[in-house]
Amino acid sequence: MNVRVVKIKVLGEGCFGVVHLVKTIAPVYNKVHAMKSADEDHSSSLRKEEKILQQFVDSPNVVRCHGGFTSVERERGVVYNMFMEYASEGSLLNLMRKNGGRIPERDVNCYTRMILEGLFDIHMKGFVHCDLKPGNILVFPPRDGTGLASLKIADFGLAKQVGVSKVRYGFQGSVPYMSPESIMGDVTGALDVWSLGCVVVEMITGRLPWDTCDPNDLMFKLFSGESPNIPEDMSILGKDFLQKCFVTDPNQRWSASMLLRHPYLLPEPVLPLQHILEKKKYSTLDLRKVSSHPTEFYSRQEIFRGIKVEKDGRNSLSQKRKEKKRRTCAYAANNFRATEYLCNGFQSLLVEIVCLFYWFFYWI
Repeated sequence: MNVRVVKIKVLGEGCFGVVHLVKTIAPVYNKVHAMKSADEDHSSSLRKEEKILQQFVDSPNVVRCHGGFTSVERERGVVYNMFMEYASEGSLLNLMRKNGGRIPERDVNCYTRMILEGLFDIHMKGFVHCDLKPGNILVFPPRDGTGLASLKIADFGLAKQVGVSKVRYGFQGSVPYMSPESIMGDVTGALDVWSLGCVVVEMITGRLPWDTCDPNDLMFKLFSGESPNIPEDMSILGKDFLQKCFVTDPNQRWSASMLLRHPYLLPEPVLPLQHILEKKKYSTLDLRKVSSHPTEFYSRQEIFRGIKVEKDGRNSLSQKRKEKKRRTCAYAANNFRATEYLCNGFQSLLVEIVCLFYWFFYWI
């Protein structure tokens, strides 16, 4: 098939390739794509990426690949090209700059879930991305009623299959986002989860997750058991979410599937009971959010089902009356049970006394 395109502009460049915005002329006219190209001699990584992306055509949070082809260019000779869907909004870095460097936490919450859903699909197929960072997360127009942009994971040039042992010693991917185990070349899905935590920190703070980009300094910090600082102004649930991402032991770190059930990503957060008890003072809104068992993925079963609150967290007047009536009924029921218990006890005692008198007069 003879594919002809018109290059509109350069979208990005790498070590062995370049990404153009192109418009097709043949066989289909006026289709817009992002076209990733590499010289034939250095196209092995691009061909591998195309093969991986073909497995995620049904994943809404992984960028789509529309096939590849070989072309001959006057300046570069034989070139291998891969068509991808065009992200008109750029990358997550562009989205952060659009928001003044920092993204509001209420939006970070939604964006984190989109990225996690993409990671979940990647890990379920047996792959590890190995280079998750804002520059490799593309931004697309909103696809639901939230009005928020849609995020998709891209750039699988460094992706590896789980269990592959032949990897080079040292960092895999971009230095500021790498996990402790990646220093030794250990490739599992936990690596991407650590990188996700770094991305969340960067969205919240507008800064890189570490105060250094030197590989040697960062390697020393990771070997010492350090992790990126969790933002102080983040919510309690957000801090807990990041703590799960930054567990040093990859075997104890939460997986993507576990993190998807963390209350930080749920529409109506459920607070762990221990966090409520630490506050000493409880509001009705807090009591509604207490989970009955916080260690089992924060069960959404509320232990205070009868309380309804307004937007400001206070009981409405009708609810206060209902609550007072409920407590009165419960108090009366408890008193009735106590009285019934005492009466039953008194009757038993009276019977014993009568029997005792009968026995005494019989023998006399």
